[in-house]
Amino acid sequence: MDAAISHLGSLRPGSVWKNGRLIGEIKMETLDATVVNLNPGTWDWVTAESAGLLESYLSSLSIRQGGSWLIQMRAEGGKTILVPCVEFLTRCYGHSSETNWLLATYGLEEIQKRYLYGVDPDPEAWILKLKRRVSSREAPFLAHAIFDEYTNDLCKRLHNSLQADFKPGKKTFIKVEPWFTGFPTIEGRGYWLNANTFLLLNVDGMSQPDGYPIIVERQDYAAEGGAETEDGRRPYIQNPPPGSSNVIVSLIDDEAPDSDTPRIVHNPPFRTLGTRRKIIRRKEVISGRRGDAIPGSDRNTLAPGDARGNGRGGGKSEFVSPEAVPDGSLAQMWQTCISLSETLDGYISEVGWYTRHAGFQTEGVAEYEYISAVPPGKDGVFKRAPKRIFVIRMTVAERHVYILEIFRKPRSFTTDDGAIKHYEDGYRGLMVMLPTRKTDVDLELGVIFQNILKHDGRIKDTKMSNYTHATFVHRPRDYGPEPFKKVILNNLRGLVGPV
Repeated sequence: MDAAISHLGSLRPGSVWKNGRLIGEIKMETLDATVVNLNPGTWDWVTAESAGLLESYLSSLSIRQGGSWLIQMRAEGGKTILVPCVEFLTRCYGHSSETNWLLATYGLEEIQKRYLYGVDPDPEAWILKLKRRVSSREAPFLAHAIFDEYTNDLCKRLHNSLQADFKPGKKTFIKVEPWFTGFPTIEGRGYWLNANTFLLLNVDGMSQPDGYPIIVERQDYAAEGGAETEDGRRPYIQNPPPGSSNVIVSLIDDEAPDSDTPRIVHNPPFRTLGTRRKIIRRKEVISGRRGDAIPGSDRNTLAPGDARGNGRGGGKSEFVSPEAVPDGSLAQMWQTCISLSETLDGYISEVGWYTRHAGFQTEGVAEYEYISAVPPGKDGVFKRAPKRIFVIRMTVAERHVYILEIFRKPRSFTTDDGAIKHYEDGYRGLMVMLPTRKTDVDLELGVIFQNILKHDGRIKDTKMSNYTHATFVHRPRDYGPEPFKKVILNNLRGLVGPV
């Protein structure tokens, strides 16, 4: 199937699709954190055919498909790790789908033009002048791509080789090099081909290279002071509406992108192993004030690709792999509900998100309900950030069951050995069975929200609703596409009846 480069992070080996939607993934063996050697001369490329994959796993494919390339890495204990080049590109060359797309399509110079507002080529200080919309998670790869001669050269080779190989009517297989040297740690999922060779189909985490601290500089605008700009104004992008766009995948077609076509894409989390690269953040203050928002910044109107002359394809949707930390309970609950609706033979017939304003929705960017015990000021701004509540509605045995989850802010701390540990608030969830009339539902949600505020913004193991309901903790948490399957089914049996 033809697919955009920016979709490759979602179209991973082992992902299971139905009607253009990601519904699960094949269970694979796990490769625990393993040290590999990426120094020149210790790794090489092998084809799928020469690695024996056609006979073992890909027997239904033509011999031509056996020309796809894998990186063969040497690992500790005499082991060998095989990683498909496309997987390494989409997962390890930064964490944004735009980075992969720009590098392969236009090259490193275009990345610098779109990501940076200036470059200081000082070898003693790696300074990344990042534009506002660029995530700091791209800093380690970007810094090496710009300032490290080794990484800079291989990025240019990657783009140039693709440009040379792509000809009308001809297909080619991409060759990707590890973008840094040394002895990093890598982990993920795949299969043991034999006692000493692991086929790593899904890279779920990797350590970062050692080196200079990276200075991430961003511009900050002030009404007075700072460097002068030409006209004192600047365009800005409106923030997209709040909501979750990192769970459900809807790849509608493989046609050229259209800005009127919504796409909601999930890039799986990526874990940074070991000690993180030191990043120093600073601001460059310049004079000026915000201008007018430019159009096409709503996520519902974005699609990957460049604008076309007829006005279509004018937006861009960027899919970023979030850091694999335990802040994903809300997203994992949504993912579990969607997956169960596909696997339980009609027991759960419909799943969507719900707000009192939008009602029940099965498409588009999911929205939160916002609740606060303190009303906004005269300027309409909340003095204290309101609580975000995500409401899922399922149709279970012809009854409407709602799951309420409180947004958890990701937190972290640094251990004595320099490692970063991540955690999230331990909020309870609420499952409640409500009537079918929207007016009744909205009234009762108001009651539940008041009870949450009464308990300091938490769901307590007490009476939270006038209707049949249950509160629950998020354990056990299973591996795979249905991490809260037992939690959901156990509570559904109590509310609705047996599956």
